[in-house]
Amino acid sequence: MSVGIRVGVVLLCLLLGLMAGFFHAFSFTVMPGLDLLTGAAAMDAMRGINIAVRNPVFFATFALAPVLGFLLAAICLLKGRRATGLLLLASFAVYAAGVVALTASLNVPMNRALAEYSLSGLSGWLEWSATWTGANHVRTAASLLAQLLALLAMCRLSAERVRVAHRPG
Repeated sequence: MSVGIRVGVVLLCLLLGLMAGFFHAFSFTVMPGLDLLTGAAAMDAMRGINIAVRNPVFFATFALAPVLGFLLAAICLLKGRRATGLLLLASFAVYAAGVVALTASLNVPMNRALAEYSLSGLSGWLEWSATWTGANHVRTAASLLAQLLALLAMCRLSAERVRVAHRPG
C-alpha cells in the first residue's frame, strides 16, 4: 500500500500543478490579452473560452485533484501516518475552499451572467474582468499552496521510507 500512496501523492502533485498552471496562464496572459480587445470582442472571446473549457480533460483534472487528495489523506490517517495525512488533508481543504468553492460561488456565476447578457462596452468588460481575474489570482495561489502541501506530504513519505530502510535490527 505504501507504493500506492506514494504514486497517488505524485499524481496529486501533478494534477495540482496542472491546475495552478491553468489558472496562472489565465491570470497573467489570457485575461490581460482579452483586456486589450474592445469590450464586445473580449466578451465574445471569453464566451468561447467558457464553452471550450467544458470538456472531459479539464473536468477530470479539476475534479480529480480534491477527490484524490481527500482519499489519500483518509488512507494515511487510517494507517497511522498522521503528519502525512494532515498535510494531505490541508492540501485538500485549501484546494476545496480556494479553488472549487470559489469557482462555484464566483467564477461560474460570472461566466453564466456573461453568457446571458452583454456588458455595456469596454468599461463594463474591464470591471467584470477585474473581478473575475482577482478571484482567479486566489485560485492560482490556492492551487500552488495545495501543491506545496502535497509536495511536503511526499517528502514526509520519502523520509518515512528512509527511516524504515535504515532501521537497526
